[in-house]
Amino acid sequence: MNEVVRTATQRGRALLDLGRAKEAEKHIREALAAEPDSAPLLTLLAEALLEQDQHEAAEDTSRSALASDPELVPAYSVRTAALIGLKRFPEALTAVRRGLALAPEAAGLHLQEAGVLVAQELYQDALASVERATALDPANSTAATVRAAVLCQLARYDEADAAVDEALRLDPENAEAHRIRGVIALHRGGGRSAVRAHRAALRLDPTDVHSRDGLSLALKTRNPLYGWLLRFSLWLDSLPKVARIAVLVAPLVLTRVLRPAEDQLWAQVLIIVVAALALLSWTLEPLMNCVLLLGRDRNLLSRDAKLATYTFAAFLAAAVACAVYGQINGPGQLMAIAFGFGLWAMATGSTHLLEEGPKKLVRFGAVAAVVIGGMAIAAVLAGASGASGATVAVALLFLGAVVSLWVGAFSK
Repeated sequence: MNEVVRTATQRGRALLDLGRAKEAEKHIREALAAEPDSAPLLTLLAEALLEQDQHEAAEDTSRSALASDPELVPAYSVRTAALIGLKRFPEALTAVRRGLALAPEAAGLHLQEAGVLVAQELYQDALASVERATALDPANSTAATVRAAVLCQLARYDEADAAVDEALRLDPENAEAHRIRGVIALHRGGGRSAVRAHRAALRLDPTDVHSRDGLSLALKTRNPLYGWLLRFSLWLDSLPKVARIAVLVAPLVLTRVLRPAEDQLWAQVLIIVVAALALLSWTLEPLMNCVLLLGRDRNLLSRDAKLATYTFAAFLAAAVACAVYGQINGPGQLMAIAFGFGLWAMATGSTHLLEEGPKKLVRFGAVAAVVIGGMAIAAVLAGASGASGATVAVALLFLGAVVSLWVGAFSK
């Protein structure tokens, strides 16, 4: 390595350590121009690309590094991280295990393996990987934090709390450990302890999106109903998909089963309770977001959460306006339109919790609902309440809302 390459490499490493990955990339490429097949330099470049979230380029570069030197352990680590970013988890697991075959004493690789296994929801296997990392490096606060996160996923909350205590004993400034403590508290229903832990995490790392979202969630759990709903949601998420679908369909089945006994008081009470719980499950999230928007913690809500809340409020306002006008002035179909807008409020209020594909689908449907609902209102007010056009518009409003509700239910 000549002096020019050495200097460029040193500057690249220093800038990378300072978090200035773009500048680091420039110096590393200068070094690579002189030594294009250098596996360590290619690995360093892959790190710089990874820091810029260029996962595809980082994966390609790390693969080139391994082609030059198949036994370069850091290249396996970088490639694993890039594959995780690309959500190619089976390949990531293969890469990290190849690295471990060369360096079984590397605690960091065992932690990476645990991360890949967590992404695949193989929590028991992930715990075994963390235990190996801890045995190799008992003073590693990160290992204790990952162990706490895995134990939380396994619903072993007391052990998870103990692991957080250990992580914070090793490093009291470990923001992730504070956040995991908040997550554990959320799994137990939230409340003040969840708020306190997430505030501590956000104080230590003000830019962390997960801590911000966690604090937003924790603040909402100060409402006991929301805390109960959160516990129910987490329990539901832990079930197999078939069981989740069965639970979601159960209220509809129950109302049908109770139809013959609907004149009896106990059946009426049960139906009301089921309907109220279903309504709460769809509306409590956006309602609590409305409360946050009106308070000093509005900045905790993400852009998607704010958009979902504003959309919910707009549909709800339209529903109330249609219902009030319909009651006063009498066009019967306005009440049906009000009910349709109410369903759309429920469908859109939690879109920020959906994956990108379903989220876009529901949002597109909401735009269509505004147009169709406006046409239906115009037709009704113009005296065409009996016209087929108004009837079709109301039917489409209902159908779109029901479909969006089910898309949301099965996509969270």
